[in-house]
Amino acid sequence: MSDDSLGEFLSRGENFRTEFKRFLKAGDLAPKRKHKLIAQLKYITSDGEGNFFIGIEDIDDKKWEIFGLTEEDVEISDLVLRRICQEAGITISERQIFKTSKGLVTKYVLVKTPSEEMQDMISIGFAGRVNSGKSTLIGVLLGNKLDDGRGSARAYLLKHPQELEKGQTADLHFAFIGLDHNNNITPLESPLNPEERARVLDQAKRIIITLDAPGHSEYIKTMIRAILGSDSQYGVVLAPARDEYKLMLAEETRTGIWRLDDITREHLLLMVNKETPFIVLISKIDLVEPPELERVREVIRQTIKNIGRLPLWVRDEDDIKIVQKEIGHRVIVPVIEVSSITGDGLNLLVSILACLPSRITQDAILKPALAYIDKVYQGIPGTNVVVTGTIKQGIFKPDQKVKIGPDNNGDFFEGRIATVEVFRERVQRVKAGDIFGFDVKRVEPKKLRRGQVISDIDLDIQPCRFFEANIVVTRHPAKISVGYSPVLQTNTIHQTVVFEEIEGYDYLVVGDFAKVKLRLKYFPEFIRVGDRIVTREGSTRTIGRVTKILE
Repeated sequence: MSDDSLGEFLSRGENFRTEFKRFLKAGDLAPKRKHKLIAQLKYITSDGEGNFFIGIEDIDDKKWEIFGLTEEDVEISDLVLRRICQEAGITISERQIFKTSKGLVTKYVLVKTPSEEMQDMISIGFAGRVNSGKSTLIGVLLGNKLDDGRGSARAYLLKHPQELEKGQTADLHFAFIGLDHNNNITPLESPLNPEERARVLDQAKRIIITLDAPGHSEYIKTMIRAILGSDSQYGVVLAPARDEYKLMLAEETRTGIWRLDDITREHLLLMVNKETPFIVLISKIDLVEPPELERVREVIRQTIKNIGRLPLWVRDEDDIKIVQKEIGHRVIVPVIEVSSITGDGLNLLVSILACLPSRITQDAILKPALAYIDKVYQGIPGTNVVVTGTIKQGIFKPDQKVKIGPDNNGDFFEGRIATVEVFRERVQRVKAGDIFGFDVKRVEPKKLRRGQVISDIDLDIQPCRFFEANIVVTRHPAKISVGYSPVLQTNTIHQTVVFEEIEGYDYLVVGDFAKVKLRLKYFPEFIRVGDRIVTREGSTRTIGRVTKILE
């Protein structure tokens, strides 16, 4: 290739993804020079691919001109660069030689060498009513720094304009907390800084993946998707002490009954329906008076018993040992009282996060690979289409052929995973329970949507249009009869269904259990026996489980 082919790179100059060198020689392997080069290579590959040119002269950091190399220069420079890349954990993914009037110029495309896989990872879904302090608490844990009382810590997570304006979560937010070998948090000073993320991931012994779901009623579908679709190993439900007390007091004044507000109770019921072990955090305890806090404790204690679990107040290391041993059996519900401002209870919470046993079984890892697509991204430079989600079973690797679907006609199509990432870090594989980002090739991007599955090419998966489920009506102001058409949510699926049959009932009301037959209204999905489902319309909710695939 000619001088003109390099013009675009020369005009842009050096930047965060491009570095120019006149040549490399043996002296560049001396410690001081080598460490400087390693720093430069890590910088240009910190957020994706980096371009490294040899044979270009830097003139006072103001302009860059072709210097040109002999074939011998190219060979020596290549050997030196490969040795430095090996030590830096950098892979040369592409090499291109330009022939110019002044000599040869070599362009290298560099990427960070993918990790074999991420460290021990535990995923935790956070739920709670609006202003319960979820985002602030996660921000405090991320930065290992208390909140200032004005919500400064939640800035770690909120990213949409309406979120920053209102101080409320409007979408699902993934973040990760790194715990070192002493179970101390490795602070993440700037979550958007790729070098910071890489540092924490490198130093952590355990990664706690947090999923912050919105608590406002207008985002109820996103909250349900977070609990049913994220496949988090554990859940956390926050009940803000002062706000919860006020709502309970209003309910007692109106009905004579002390009980948790509807949203908090629904979060608890969804966790139970999903069979997810969970923790209850009584948050913002610095804002509540002692008698009010005691009333909140009583009501939470009774509510947990009413849903078939045993509350366990966590106050010391002995209680933490019980949690570690028993939480996976889904009998106890640990309760911790916390404040993101004073720090009360946070050491207990971190200690529990450090000792939670992984719920991912070897059997789940050995099954054929399967994952539901949660989000689809087009237009990312250097990619075809990127899909994200959580692995349900098996192992995915780069260059793996996969099956994706169903499409609107119920058909599945083939593709290939080009790269695998976890929190923008390339890895060699992801397994059951891991979150993922796949760049999928050989597919039309417009054919992909949320709710589809991606699987091993040989896995036998069939589309479903009609199925049977056992459900219970948890909220409904009137009655449900045949023909009722709510929105179904299961895994990451979100589609209208029609109640075609209600066995043994003319209609259903709050508290009724029934076997029903449901038909997907618009197009088929991949649904399996055992999948947990929610149907909703306005304030109406049913929860249940798929028992039979009919069509």
